[in-house]
Amino acid sequence: MALSVIIPTLNEDRYLEAAVVAVRRYATTRSGPEIVVADCDSRDDTRRIARRLGVRLATSDVPPTSRAQAVNLGASQATGDELLFLDADTIPPPAYDRSIADVLRKGAVAGAFEFKLDGTHPGLRLVEVINRIRYRLWPWYYGDQGIFVRRSVFEAIGGYPERGLMEASAFCMRLRREGKLTLIHKPMVTSSRRFLEGGVFRVFASDVKYWYYDLVGRDIEAFANAYRANNLGRGGKKAEPSRFSNSSTSISVS
Repeated sequence: MALSVIIPTLNEDRYLEAAVVAVRRYATTRSGPEIVVADCDSRDDTRRIARRLGVRLATSDVPPTSRAQAVNLGASQATGDELLFLDADTIPPPAYDRSIADVLRKGAVAGAFEFKLDGTHPGLRLVEVINRIRYRLWPWYYGDQGIFVRRSVFEAIGGYPERGLMEASAFCMRLRREGKLTLIHKPMVTSSRRFLEGGVFRVFASDVKYWYYDLVGRDIEAFANAYRANNLGRGGKKAEPSRFSNSSTSISVS
């Protein structure tokens, strides 16, 4: 079984190279997995960096305008039987590819990794603990946890649902109808930029609100543009509220 790593991007020239290097370094095979970057019309050097690194750059007549569209585009042009969706500001653990293969070989249809934030702010550790409680009680994994899936299952359920918020949790709910989801107890380490620049507890409270609204069935699409505007201006990037949903989340909007 071959693994493809799909990385959706929007203005990620500060982070993409580290993610690609880690994907290659921590793979257990000499050739490493196929890496596909699906870019949402970045205005920085993201695509140039992707080409320099020799990864596949997904192409489309019309660039994707959301994370879900980018994921679906990347998956459609990947060649692997197993798909891993990795945020551009996230670093996988060593031997992540072997862990995925082992889990899928044992019968799971999909899964994800533990959630961990970089940075030393004590509030980040609290965010991690609460998140771990959340995804153990409700196995709806999020984009920054490195969701992986069998290609056949991904295609059978129609890929990622194209919604503005909580698209990964909706994806996991679809996956649960197809079979078992497994949590790998190794951390995906994601950037804490969103929390540090927006205020750890303020951002966390906002994420909890959206998570709760989705849990109780409230329509959260009306909040999508406000969420994008609040988060895309962080991490050194200019906000582009109509373009993309940042997926470096806690109790997540992804």
